[in-house]
Amino acid sequence: MQEKPIILGENYELTITGLSHQGEGVGRVNNFAVFVPGAIPGEKVSVKISGIRKNFAQGKLEEILEPTPFRVDAPCHYAERCGGCQLQHISYEKQLELKAQQVKDALLKLGGIDVAVEPTLGMVYPWRYRNKGHFHLEKLAGEVSLGFYEPGSHDFIPAKASLLFSSVVNRLLSYLEEQLTLAGISVYKRDTGQGYLRNIMVRESRATGEIMVIFITSADAWQLNEVVESLKAVFPQIRSVYHNINKGTKPVILGDKFKLVWGHAFLQDTIGSYVFNISPQSFFQVNNEQARVLYEKALEYAGLSRKETVIDAYCGIGSIAIYVASQAKRVIGIEVVEEAIKDARENAKLNKINNTEFITGKAEQWLPQWVKGGVRANVIIVDPPRKGCAPETLEAIVKVSPNRVVYVSCNPATLARDLKYLVENGYEVEKVQPIDLFPQTSHVETVVCLQRKHILKP
Repeated sequence: MQEKPIILGENYELTITGLSHQGEGVGRVNNFAVFVPGAIPGEKVSVKISGIRKNFAQGKLEEILEPTPFRVDAPCHYAERCGGCQLQHISYEKQLELKAQQVKDALLKLGGIDVAVEPTLGMVYPWRYRNKGHFHLEKLAGEVSLGFYEPGSHDFIPAKASLLFSSVVNRLLSYLEEQLTLAGISVYKRDTGQGYLRNIMVRESRATGEIMVIFITSADAWQLNEVVESLKAVFPQIRSVYHNINKGTKPVILGDKFKLVWGHAFLQDTIGSYVFNISPQSFFQVNNEQARVLYEKALEYAGLSRKETVIDAYCGIGSIAIYVASQAKRVIGIEVVEEAIKDARENAKLNKINNTEFITGKAEQWLPQWVKGGVRANVIIVDPPRKGCAPETLEAIVKVSPNRVVYVSCNPATLARDLKYLVENGYEVEKVQPIDLFPQTSHVETVVCLQRKHILKP
């Protein structure tokens, strides 16, 4: 067995040269990669080795020997422990620069694609942007507390005055803690499977200020009438209250069963000039302002002239399809989740759009069928989950052979993998635009324009 060039528990000095996709600083000791949370590229640091894997080590930041001028004081008291906002200690301008570099490095190293990457499009005020939050519950000193878990553990972090949510949502969370404590509601314990209230999800419309609260419980019985009545009296912004039942033991927040306890079935929110109905399980971008920036860029890259047929694979509730419909002849959305397709159809009606069609199914199954049936798409838009496109979807895109592909990605690694396939099969990467949908975190969204090497006329 080959000996590692690094010793567990030892201290080393190293220079941080990069940033991982999890927001950790990356340096090397004896040419062995070391990941250091809290360290910033350009810094020289002292690190204690806390873990060793096959190809890398993990280190605890002991001392910053030579700080970078981009280091700032993290405004959140829980920043180091929570791990939700991994980049709070880095100036926002530097965050944007690092995210563009992250995309460029992934495309080159994982996809072999050497292409110019545009500067990351950020926010004027990169705080309080989230319109949705999932909160865990714990009982601390006999009082109910809402919060998050530390990364990779069930160590609880209170969500006191989070800087990612509006002041109204933060007040609502504090009030809920008080009322749940007063009502004596039992909190679910994952180790024993005992207790009633598992999680709480809050959605806030940035267009109207209205709020939806979803209580997730381990039993069918509804025990929260008094809490809800008190909540409604104090917060007139509440539009909907739902009960979700999750009896499972897996670490999944939502169960399959929803009951509307009070109010309306959905919230209404906007992206740009378009209105969307948001139900409890709807996928809707958590940052309205930056979602508009992203959709405008996708529309620009689609290069539409009202003559094209556009296919929106992984269409969700139809937000991108609806956004581009006014510039296309026809838009077809495909999504495997049936409820999302119902929402997409309703959202098209809501916005008085009549040139869209939404189909429940897998893109990799439908695309080849359309090719056989003579349907030709001029543009295909994909916005897949973090795992990227299924191989069959990529193969189907190549068979459909649209002039342009607009790829919207939340994961630079799978983006690079998928772009490599498309480049090897007749496409060129023309433009790459990172967009900061999640300021203060290590996540970056990217919109890519690919052009077919041999253009076909519409």
